Amino acid sequence: MVSRKEEQLGILAKRFKSAGVARRDFLKIAAAAAAGTVTTAGMEKYVGPGASAAPRHRFYALQESDPNTTLYQFGRQDDPVSFDFNLNLYANAEPSVFSSLLTFDPDLNAVPDWASEFTPNEDASVWTFNIRPDNIGWTNGTDTRPVTAQDFVFSWERQLNPANAAAYAGFLFDIKNAEKYNLGEEGVAAGDLGMKALDEWTLEVTMEGPRAYFPQVVGYTAAVPSPQWAVEEYGSDGWANGEVPLWSNGILKLDKWEHDVVIEMSKNEGYWDAENMRITKVFEPIIPSESTVLAFERGEGNQRLDWAPIPAADLTRYQDDPELAELLRKYVYPGIWMLIPSNGMEPFQNDEVGLKVRKALSHAVDRSRIVELLNGQAAEAYCMVPTGVFGFFDDPEINDIQKFDPALAMEQLVGTPYEGGQNWPEITMHMRGSEEVFNSDLMANDIVAQLQENLGMNINIQVWPGETWRPELFKNEFQLFWIRWWYDYPDPNNGYGDMFYSQKASGKRQSWSNAEFDDLVNQGKAEPDPEARLEIYKQAEKLIQEDVGYIPVVYRVDNYAFKPWVKDIPMNRQGFTVPDGNIFVQMMSKVAIEGREE
Repeated sequence: MVSRKEEQLGILAKRFKSAGVARRDFLKIAAAAAAGTVTTAGMEKYVGPGASAAPRHRFYALQESDPNTTLYQFGRQDDPVSFDFNLNLYANAEPSVFSSLLTFDPDLNAVPDWASEFTPNEDASVWTFNIRPDNIGWTNGTDTRPVTAQDFVFSWERQLNPANAAAYAGFLFDIKNAEKYNLGEEGVAAGDLGMKALDEWTLEVTMEGPRAYFPQVVGYTAAVPSPQWAVEEYGSDGWANGEVPLWSNGILKLDKWEHDVVIEMSKNEGYWDAENMRITKVFEPIIPSESTVLAFERGEGNQRLDWAPIPAADLTRYQDDPELAELLRKYVYPGIWMLIPSNGMEPFQNDEVGLKVRKALSHAVDRSRIVELLNGQAAEAYCMVPTGVFGFFDDPEINDIQKFDPALAMEQLVGTPYEGGQNWPEITMHMRGSEEVFNSDLMANDIVAQLQENLGMNINIQVWPGETWRPELFKNEFQLFWIRWWYDYPDPNNGYGDMFYSQKASGKRQSWSNAEFDDLVNQGKAEPDPEARLEIYKQAEKLIQEDVGYIPVVYRVDNYAFKPWVKDIPMNRQGFTVPDGNIFVQMMSKVAIEGREE
């Protein structure tokens, strides 16, 4: 496996080449980087001020872009796999180039997008979506086509088709016969799916039962369509890989994708609300996580950022500087970080000893210490659903299940081969790389230190590059892993169901399985009464915590910095600034640029 340092040097080489840096000079910089002696000033000697964030690619004629309608968007730390969100939710591309029937507002309510209206029948077991008629929403930069009901019938069947092994197919299991079709149940074919284009502009979706939350499912990126004609002409591997013009139907269209350097986009004039969008050009540089702040502060050309999350390591500097402090905006992000010891591997195996060890682990992590370490950029987590999202529990009984108690942690080991914190086998904790901007490395290292202090565990950390992380994760072979879950839609089913439901053919992040838990997940989906749903999910939470299927650690809290010329940033009803994230992806359609300093 390629090391993270080798990977980053490879990317650095591409960027320096694009800036015209000679190979001999690059090798000098690479040698210094490998030795850990390179500095910002040292890089500037070769490539000019600000270039250590990533140099400007000379292909682009940036002067042709109006600086007051151009946005330099934060978003990519690794090169996208493709733009095929329909088949691969984890394509790691810019989601704003596609739009679904619905989207989310800053308060995370499902609101119209390509569907101007959406209505349920009496018990919410059938949903009807009315698509904006006579539109020209699809474009490849030259030609246009209308967004129709059939686009969604084709795309959702494509995602559910077992032959495609889409990792997020379970996301659509609320649709009638979707789970049976995806799992290959005999006698269930594509035509049996509960999706029907009543006409060009009307989509009817029949559910497995009452599904009052289905609009929230439809609003997420996993529900965006793919262009049937392009998929059939170029194939699933070719239509969205950047080699041919990309057909898309979002607020933006793809103009150019320079691998490992930048994604260049512009406004889709055929988007239904294009006339109200003030941004006409977007550059989204592909910048390693550890260089994000540098790109925000000193980036140049298309390798700069108009906004960025500020990690804990830089937050105090920003807060203490009056000018920088003015740029900060806080947001309680709907996301959770957790520790997963549930793949059944020693010493966390699925027997009595393994359960004791998992319980010991759950009492050995001091969440408050992590919050302090991150300068408040986290909040202690005791359940799956983050604060501010329907399904969050502030319940003393639940909070007590995995409370921090080092003495209780050691008690769990009595009678096991590891009594007294001795005789541990080799233990490796796996984690995704390139997430320093989210403070993942700080938290992971502190957790390892805490488990050494409180349980005597010596834990190695294995960091995986972004492009290989999920394929390895889905093998369910990690002994222990540190993982985030950014909510896809604001409903408890996204956590308990999409993350932990075990009866899925693909996309399982861990092998933990409990029939009672799965049954509760299915009950929660079908229950129309909100209070009754909460009680069901409370039972599910207790069950998974008592079996230590996971260990909730902290919820994500962000501080973002925006350049002063970025105006009209969306805000939610709590008064927090809401940038583009995992649920809300409409920021670029709302903001304006006024008085950019060049």
